[in-house]
Amino acid sequence: MKLQTANCKLGTANWELGTGNWELGTGNWELSKLTHNTFNMLKTFFLLLPLMISTCRQNDAPSPTEFAGYNNNPVLERGKPGSWDELFVSAPQVIFFENTFYLFYMGGNVAGRMAIGLATSGDGFNFRKFKGNPVLAPDTSGFDAFTVGPGIILKEDTCWVVYYNCQELPGYSPGPSVGRAAAKELSGPWVRGNTPVMTSGKKGEWDDGFILPCSVLKLEDGGYRMYYTGGRDFAGRADFYIGMAFSQDGFTWKKHNDPSTTLQPFAESDPVFMTGKEGAWDEKEAWMANVSKIPGGFIMYYAGSNGKIEAIGYSESRDGIHWERYRGNPIYNLQNGFDTKYSGEITTTSNPFFLRFDTIFFLYYYFEQNAQFGSIGVATGK
Repeated sequence: MKLQTANCKLGTANWELGTGNWELGTGNWELSKLTHNTFNMLKTFFLLLPLMISTCRQNDAPSPTEFAGYNNNPVLERGKPGSWDELFVSAPQVIFFENTFYLFYMGGNVAGRMAIGLATSGDGFNFRKFKGNPVLAPDTSGFDAFTVGPGIILKEDTCWVVYYNCQELPGYSPGPSVGRAAAKELSGPWVRGNTPVMTSGKKGEWDDGFILPCSVLKLEDGGYRMYYTGGRDFAGRADFYIGMAFSQDGFTWKKHNDPSTTLQPFAESDPVFMTGKEGAWDEKEAWMANVSKIPGGFIMYYAGSNGKIEAIGYSESRDGIHWERYRGNPIYNLQNGFDTKYSGEITTTSNPFFLRFDTIFFLYYYFEQNAQFGSIGVATGK
């Protein structure tokens, strides 16, 4: 997968037509030197110019992979009654390392406590939960006393790092902080920091309610980029936006801020991806962005909702800040072959995670049926 790059440099090309040597955009023309044939060529060029521009735009349009649901979904189910993940399993993050697929997920129980679990697989479809789950749980005190997760995994030179959402007080919604922990092995033990590395915005800001890490990228210059979901009221299920933050060391983060927006809710920072227009399938929510760096730019799979159905969309960007939605969104929803061993209506498809393995593309996601807390599924494409 790569961004389409059409060569349409209309303002910089050097043209030599007949005896007239000129540059578009410079206005340095000597009409007396133009022959009759040159004039006709110019006329043809300007007649075809709108078509040329239209073609460039079509070639530049985002083009995602087509996915089809796995016949034996779900690939991971919630635990038995009384277990730490009895209520749901969600927010998959999959790492392929040393011939094994490691699936990190967030689980929760009926008391509202959430933690991070691990499951492994040899083929990316058949997963077995780690016996030592959860691998990272609430600390019973401090900023992550009650909730830990979901977790975003990153490979460093000498260890693994996880960035995770957390909160100190009971509740089913995401918390106002992002924590960081490190481990030598993917199964742990994970050693957490004493303080959060990032927190939600001040009162009145667009992310003053919660801040949920979605993707962390290590860039070629040695710095880091984090994409996160922010919002004011999780229970309200509206105005979920995607923000971005930068870091040079992975510990101190600075949120993206457009200096031209000086009033709340965008005085301190600005989202890089907002909800769709009124009437769009993602007019209420745009969140849980899984961002990947590819040659020439970035791609994003994200969850969107209009308040009734939640599905997965796709977008592309050259700089990771300005994004263009795929015109055919959503790219994965109820029509994409949900073959599961359960019966009932699927109302939610969210929390996407994209993974390329050899020639196969995996799209892991969370889904719900009959408006009940759900499981983790997978779709594949080539």
